Amino acid sequence: MTSNNGRTRFSTNHRLVLFCLFSLVLIGTTYYYLDDRKEIRQTQWLVASILWYIAISFSIIKVFHKLRIGYLVAGIASWTTLAFWMIDNYYTVFHTTVIASRPDYIMTVRNFVGVGIASLGILSSHNAFHKIKHVKSTHAP
Repeated sequence: MTSNNGRTRFSTNHRLVLFCLFSLVLIGTTYYYLDDRKEIRQTQWLVASILWYIAISFSIIKVFHKLRIGYLVAGIASWTTLAFWMIDNYYTVFHTTVIASRPDYIMTVRNFVGVGIASLGILSSHNAFHKIKHVKSTHAP
């Protein structure tokens, strides 16, 4: 099999994963500049943020080297981010909050943009994870 099998190419998915990871870091960083909720500065939130940044950084490094573990961690980080941002916007449908006080309009929009980027990250990391074995096997002696 070649890297062109399926609907998308490995190289396209590889670039999309990197785009999504860098975008998630950028969007995630806006929490500390745009969000006025006091909860995000509590210790448990800061520890969770540090762990999230470590996972994203690890996956960026591994994806640059085109290692499957990078795409796997990128997918897990994207799923986690998707769930978190969806739960943070839970109030838009059910009129009650779950993890913190109600975010303002700007943070709500930012969360939905992040949901789109995280969803693209999930899809592209999944595709790249499964296509990389085919790419490497075609280049093996």
